Amino acid sequence: MSLTPPDRRVITFYSFKGGVGRTMAVANVAYRLANTHGLKVIAVDWDLEAPGLHRFFGVSSAEAAKGQGVLDYFAAWDKAVKGKDPEPPSVLEWVIPITDEKHKPRFGSVSLLLAGRLDETYDARLAGLHWQDFYERGAGAAAVETLREQLVGNAEVVVIDSRTGLTDAGGICTIQLPDGVVLMAAPNQQSLEGTDRVARAIANAPAAARAQRARPAMWFVASRVPFVDESYLAEQWFAANAAWFDAGIEQGLWLKADHPEGIQSYKIPHRARWGFDEVVLNATVTADANDLLAVSYDRLTETLLRWLRGEPPVEPDKQVSGKSVDWENIAAVEAEVSDAERRGDILGMAISLNTLALGLVTARKYDEAIRKAEQASGIFLSRGARAQYVASLAVLGWALTEIKRFDEAEQTLRKALVIARELKDLSFEAMLLWHVAEAHRAQGEREKAIEALTNADRIARGIEEVERPLSLVFLVGSLFLKLGKTPEAVRSLREAMRLAHKRGELASEKRALDDLIQLSDAGANLPDLPALCARLAELNAAPPDTR
Repeated sequence: MSLTPPDRRVITFYSFKGGVGRTMAVANVAYRLANTHGLKVIAVDWDLEAPGLHRFFGVSSAEAAKGQGVLDYFAAWDKAVKGKDPEPPSVLEWVIPITDEKHKPRFGSVSLLLAGRLDETYDARLAGLHWQDFYERGAGAAAVETLREQLVGNAEVVVIDSRTGLTDAGGICTIQLPDGVVLMAAPNQQSLEGTDRVARAIANAPAAARAQRARPAMWFVASRVPFVDESYLAEQWFAANAAWFDAGIEQGLWLKADHPEGIQSYKIPHRARWGFDEVVLNATVTADANDLLAVSYDRLTETLLRWLRGEPPVEPDKQVSGKSVDWENIAAVEAEVSDAERRGDILGMAISLNTLALGLVTARKYDEAIRKAEQASGIFLSRGARAQYVASLAVLGWALTEIKRFDEAEQTLRKALVIARELKDLSFEAMLLWHVAEAHRAQGEREKAIEALTNADRIARGIEEVERPLSLVFLVGSLFLKLGKTPEAVRSLREAMRLAHKRGELASEKRALDDLIQLSDAGANLPDLPALCARLAELNAAPPDTR
């Protein structure tokens, strides 16, 4: 069973200009999707003018001169159309599995489709294929669709190394073929302006140009960024172009959720030591898992993996508060940790470690929870995964509070607050303030707890309704009640009830009603109590599958 849906399997890597390390990024991401995440990957060399993807996977020039690929497929299709041959050509017999020990992944698989038969006749054959004429005869679009169908049907992800510039063939790679496009740009204006033109062409292309498929998702990646020498120039460039990037979010070119740190979300550093050969950075090449270039490929791969699997970007409130873990499934989470470690999926291991830490806190295994949360936070910090780092600090702070290590808990939570504010994530900030308030309450510092919780409540109510986390509203109301702030607790529970009803979350609506009625029993003034009781009775009487 494939882990990726058919409408999220083709990712094109595109750059307006050459020299940005696009082909190396394709090779490294393809390898990681297989080696780290166990997927079946086909990498396609569509850089027809300057093919070279095969060199990253140890395919020799002699082998490439005997193979066939993209160019040969279209030539065969053209010939079949002219000869009225009912059988379209198939590329599957031309795909080269990567099997040698130096280049093959330990898990999953990588196969390569060449740009074509790379012999002395290649340039002449490329010049003889006229894309516009090929399309006008009605064969081009069908040929591309058949090619896509063949590739998608035999891989969990297809990664395409596109040609540069604004060309007919480039448009195939960025508009018709892909489900997603990684737009790579060097930190200069010519590259950025070209990227902007291509992004808008993708966004504005008619549905017919995409064979009626959804518009491809887009990710912006800055490449060949100086991280050491003259790095201040890169920071100046990012600052100068942040407004351009943010305008792209507002205009729907790319999503804010996919770019948590704005224009700087995905940065491929310039690393001279890896620029002298075609290299896939793996354990054979470098034993340093924290090499800046390797980490940047890891981070981009992990983002694309979530999208490929149809998983939405992780919601901040869920990252901070985590998911419920009981002892029936803690063993399963421990298995996830071990499995990720075995595959070398370091970030995946950290995410599972943090989930495990949360479960251990719930089970009151605080010392073990602290060890797991500290391990997760160290990995997140080293990988630059700031949002997940904040999540792990929240769990760590909670565990420290439970064993009355209050000074350490507050220091941890304050550190997380600083980063949450830098990320400009209100859900993070409000949830962390709730944790701070809970720590003050546990110490008997009622006024400090009320101040922190009031700030959390204010921030939560400032979040747009469609994004306001229901879990956060419940937590705020519950803590107000513990602090003896009954009117505030009632208001929060009413808000939770209203949001739950609007979103059709009937179990949450019932919970809010239960809590409100209990408050009335304890003396809270609820003028609409009969109506609340009637609604609760209605929910209790509903069939189980609708509750």
